[in-house]
Amino acid sequence: MNRSKLIKVLTFVYLIPFIFIIGFNVLNSLLRITYFELHQYIENARYKWDNPFITLIASAALLWLLFHLLWKNTDTEKTTRLSLVWAGSFCLGAVLLFRCIAKCDSEFLSLSATEFLEGNFDALTPGGYLFNYPFQLGFTAIMELGYKIFGVENYIVFELLNILFIVDAIRILGKITMEIFENEHLYKLEMMLAMGMFPFFLLATFIYGDVPGWCMGIHAIYRVILYLKTDKYQELFLASFWLAIGIIVKTNLSIVLVATVIIVILHAIEKRNLKILLPLAAFLIISQTGTLFVNGVYKMRTGQELPQGIPKIAWVAMGLQESDENGAPPGWYNGYNTSIYGECGYDRELTTSACVKDIKQSLQELVQNPRHGLWFLYHKFTSQWNEPTFLSMLTNEWYSRNVEPQSDIAIFFLYGKGRNLLITLMNIYHFLIFSGAGIWGAGCLKKWKLTSSYLVLNIFGGILFHMIWEAKSRYVLFYFILLLPLAASGYFSLFNRLKGANSHL
Repeated sequence: MNRSKLIKVLTFVYLIPFIFIIGFNVLNSLLRITYFELHQYIENARYKWDNPFITLIASAALLWLLFHLLWKNTDTEKTTRLSLVWAGSFCLGAVLLFRCIAKCDSEFLSLSATEFLEGNFDALTPGGYLFNYPFQLGFTAIMELGYKIFGVENYIVFELLNILFIVDAIRILGKITMEIFENEHLYKLEMMLAMGMFPFFLLATFIYGDVPGWCMGIHAIYRVILYLKTDKYQELFLASFWLAIGIIVKTNLSIVLVATVIIVILHAIEKRNLKILLPLAAFLIISQTGTLFVNGVYKMRTGQELPQGIPKIAWVAMGLQESDENGAPPGWYNGYNTSIYGECGYDRELTTSACVKDIKQSLQELVQNPRHGLWFLYHKFTSQWNEPTFLSMLTNEWYSRNVEPQSDIAIFFLYGKGRNLLITLMNIYHFLIFSGAGIWGAGCLKKWKLTSSYLVLNIFGGILFHMIWEAKSRYVLFYFILLLPLAASGYFSLFNRLKGANSHL
């Protein structure tokens, strides 16, 4: 077996499970739906049977429209502009309509940023929010800087920045599509499909690290794909800089970091060039500099060592726990990590020992009762991946709940028939994207590329991570967004067959 075939076979280790997972998501999306009712104070997921006939008919109608639009003599730049303007306009509409403020975790970060401006660093002391979650210090620093320039609690600044990040992410996704598949029509199709990414657009109102972090992650992925195609080390260095910035606000981008390390090692083996591992070492170092810089600044300002926070293993322990009495889905946030840390007197070693004990107990219960274990895995998975709004609707409801008075249009979309309309559209789009990715998956092993395999590795890594880690449907939206190029490729191959069939009629 030559080296190229060896690399191909090694990527099959995750490509084949990925295809089955996507196939399951297609069926699950068609038949079932995870949803959240109004006026909740916790994320209490509910499940119900969907209407597959409506979903299939609506999807077929949208595909028919895309099929006829694709072959129109439309300028590629015009399609790009239309897609980006639509995304920006939708985001701006949501920001101006819902007028969301900082709530929940983002409110804690906002309060910490305000206190930091006053020279008060109590949030970093025992019992403080950042004492437990020091990895949130990066976005707190950005909020502090924003407050210093634009005024305290000037939330719309961060929302407007979110719009720029979302539009830029859609733009770069198009570039990723073009680099992987090298087809202008396919690129146009992806940009048209991107116009339906409502869950992403609706999170323009979300004052947190998710949206900017996802944008940085997409930039990093794009640069790694360019590196795989050109072998230019500067592309790998640029990827490391994007990750260095992104990890400051979204530490889960470490999944992209790990996926990149794996794919670059495979690329080095394929090219028979172990010298590639030297820039890879630089990539790893540079990607951590952003966090080190922020921590260094606050260490200097406080004049003391920063807290290490709750041990990461606490999130694994929480991710293996059953639904609580309030009805939160299995593996979702239930306050376990903060409570166990407090019970152990903020001692990291004692906390780690307690978490290991709880993990063993959870695994033992799941293994001893395989039927229940499968139920647990199914509900943890489907509560994340079969929720077509990815918490965007619930987030907007929560974060605008105390804003008075709300306009009639805002109430219509937050609580009325407009809400049902948005959920229905996102539900159809959810099925559409998974189906397109499924069509791509059906032929991807024959049309194997290392670049598309790298994109899949990022998505597959996110799936595995959040089956072990704390779960939340919003967390996996990043990986759903990354499915866009694959879905476009799947539908493009389908459209080509339909076009060929029509030409013979």
